[in-house]
This record gives sequence, C-alpha cells and structure tokens, in this order.
Amino acid sequence: MATQEFEMQQLLKVYRKGLISDELFEAQMKEIGATNGNLDVANVFTHRGDSSKVSAQVLQKTAQSETMVFTIPANFHNDRENSHKGDQVIYVIDGKCTARVSGKEQEIKAGDVLMIPAGAPHTLRTGSEPMFGFTIFAPPEA
Repeated sequence: MATQEFEMQQLLKVYRKGLISDELFEAQMKEIGATNGNLDVANVFTHRGDSSKVSAQVLQKTAQSETMVFTIPANFHNDRENSHKGDQVIYVIDGKCTARVSGKEQEIKAGDVLMIPAGAPHTLRTGSEPMFGFTIFAPPEA
C-alpha cells in the first residue's frame, strides 16, 4: 500500500506536467488526506519570538519546501557557519544583520531578500538591534 507521502509526490508530478486539472488535483489531494480543503496559511507575526534570545519555529512543510520564522537577538554572533542540502531564502521582516555567505559579507535589513545556494557556508550577525525574519528551505531540512 502506498504511503500518503508517495501518493502526494505522484500527484504533484502529474499536476506539474499539466496532465490533471486544478480541480482534479485538489480533489485527489483531499482524498488522500493531504489537505483539509483550506489553504495552508500561517501569519508570521503571530509566531514572532522573544527578541532577547534566538528562536525559530517551523510554520509549514511539504515534501519540496519548508517555511520558518526566526528571531535573532541584538549583539548575536555565531562563530559556527551553517550549510544546508538545498537552497535557503531569507526575508528580513524587522531589524537588520550582517550576512556572511561563502566568505562574503553584506548588511541585510527589513525588506531585503537573501538567497543562499545549497551547500554555501553562512552565518548571520546582529548589531545593536534584534532581527526577525522568514525563511524558506527547498528542500526542507531533516
């Protein structure tokens, strides 16, 4: 018997190829229990963390991507760089920080979007103010 994840992957493949209609895709996703009929909407502001400590919360996750909000306190610096198996997109909602990606640094501030390619070592460092951001991992983290 196929798992829900496998069935969802197969449906996504045929849908992306244009072999089934939007209506049929939605109906079949409901049938396998992959959706409750409502859109998967999360309000990032209701998940803002305490600005005095590092926090992160996953909002949504599919087989292809994952969304998350995160808060970094003022004067934060992490000496350990991260890297991910897929791409990461960071959107700064509030505050600013210095992003270091593959040895290059640049300040990013509210309204900026940063694309971090798969495998690129990176870290974020804040100054005198905290930063609140939204990120997308594609594919999702483990």
